[in-house]
Amino acid sequence: MSKIKRIQLLSLLAYSLLAIFVVLLIRPPYILSIVLVLVPPSLINWLWLKNSRAKVLLFSLLATWLFAPPIELMARLANVWDVASIFPRPFGLIPLENMLFAFLNFFWILSFYEYFIDKDRREAINNRLKYLVGLYLVFAATVFSLYYYQRDLVSANYFRLAFITLIVPGIIIFWHNPKLLKKTILPTLFFALIFFVYELASIKIGSWWWPGEYLLPLNIGGRTFPLDDVIIWYFLSPPVLIGGYEFFSDNDK
Repeated sequence: MSKIKRIQLLSLLAYSLLAIFVVLLIRPPYILSIVLVLVPPSLINWLWLKNSRAKVLLFSLLATWLFAPPIELMARLANVWDVASIFPRPFGLIPLENMLFAFLNFFWILSFYEYFIDKDRREAINNRLKYLVGLYLVFAATVFSLYYYQRDLVSANYFRLAFITLIVPGIIIFWHNPKLLKKTILPTLFFALIFFVYELASIKIGSWWWPGEYLLPLNIGGRTFPLDDVIIWYFLSPPVLIGGYEFFSDNDK
């Protein structure tokens, strides 16, 4: 990595940590804390790209529109997590703020990966993307159909969510291309740090909480913080996101 990119990486980290500190001080609504902490660095990182902007944006929008809502519905039915939402919730369950959070999670991680790791090459969108759209549509249709006919089958705790959406796809993706796994290390560690600090701040100001039952719950200041979340979101989600992006949208290398 060049010296300029190292400085840019540290500037993204410094801004994020400073923004989280500001959030702790002013205690804004959850939606505003998302905007303060995640929008500027993700947008700047995306603008640094020269050749991959369209691929990153399209993949992030598709994942947000087709994949994030059924996941949120499954988790909320099981009371896995909740947030301080101020907007009307679709189905009475899905916080719209989390849809913005999901988009920025996809968008920034992929922008970071393309810019700092994958060299932002000029390449067309992979034809396999249509198959991912098909999988997303089938998954969403299944979840929302079961919601109306048999909600108990849709409700999913952390382990079920991880098994369905991360563990099985991750095994398939990295079995197919094991060399790709090492390219996910830096993004995973970078975002694990940012999201860990941001979640601690969100717990402190009441933006996030975990009302369910977990395999590895911690008590932080009288509030539950599950290590299930750390393992699944911090250390499984980024590699599988990057692997899925490479396989379905990029050059699979």
